[in-house]
This record gives sequence, structure tokens and C-alpha cells, in this order.
Amino acid sequence: MKKLSFFFLFLTLATNAQELQKGSVIKEYGKFYNIQNPDFSLNPQKKYKVIFDIRKATNDVNVSNPLLDIVARFMNMHVAQGVPLENLDIAVVFHGSATKDILSNAAYKEKFRKKNPSLDLLKELKNVDVKLYVCGQSALSYNISKEDVAKPILFALSALTVLTEYQSLGYQIIDFN
Repeated sequence: MKKLSFFFLFLTLATNAQELQKGSVIKEYGKFYNIQNPDFSLNPQKKYKVIFDIRKATNDVNVSNPLLDIVARFMNMHVAQGVPLENLDIAVVFHGSATKDILSNAAYKEKFRKKNPSLDLLKELKNVDVKLYVCGQSALSYNISKEDVAKPILFALSALTVLTEYQSLGYQIIDFN
């Protein structure tokens, strides 16, 4: 009888639990929970200028950078809450260990013997006008040349340069420590 009661409790909890959903902007990435009537959300009439500072990578060369997925989630969940896509002006700068995530497939295969698992998401982000940069200082310190960088990524002097310029233009930084 205890097993049956536990089963019904589990079934009740499972049916009440909300599932992650795909977004309308980046369909295969950035899943999120759609919060009904949140007490705090972004104003749909306002334009949001955000720069994501991504400097950490996973040690697993088989998976996309999970921080990059957060960029897609940010866009998907806010568009689902009524913020028009054109009101989201997004940029991303990669440096530190995350520099490996911007390699072309050829360069990634040479270094890790695998296709770059972040490349599909990078292309999806570029398709919705996200500006993507790599720190030239980090790239060269990891022996990555400009030619090794995937096509949607722009090679910058430094992450410091990109962050300084974007913040001077009113972009809010989302920094992953």
C-alpha cells in the first residue's frame, strides 16, 4: 500500500511540474521555464542592450559551452514574455578558456579530433544578429590564429576593448564568474 501511495504522490507531482520549453528565437537551444504572470520581467517597450562576458569553458570537448546556451535562453524567454526580438540588442565576447569554443570545425578537429559542438549555436545566434567577438589576446595565448576562428566570430584586440566600448555605448554586462 505504501508503494502505491508513493506512486500516486509522484504522479501528482510529476503532472504539476512544468517542463522546459523551446523558444521561438533559437529553437534548438536555450530552453526555459515559461513563468506565467511573473512579478518581475523586462518591459516589452524598452530596448535592451546586453553584452555577455564568457570566459569559462567546460572541460568536455564533446559539449557546447553551457554559458552560450544562456544567451539563447535569455533571448527565448524574454521574447516568450512579450519583448520583441528587435528590442534585444545582444553581443557576446569570448576569452580565457572559452576561447576554444569559437574555433572553426577544422581547427577544433585538429586540436580535439571532434567537430566544434558550440558552432551550431554560434551560427544560430549570428542568424538573429547577435554580435560575436573573441579576445585576440586570449586567442593568441592559446595559439589560436585569426584563421582558426569560425566565420561568425569577429577577432577583437581584446575582451577588455570590447567590454569597454560596449559599456560606453550603454550595454549592460552579464558576467559569468
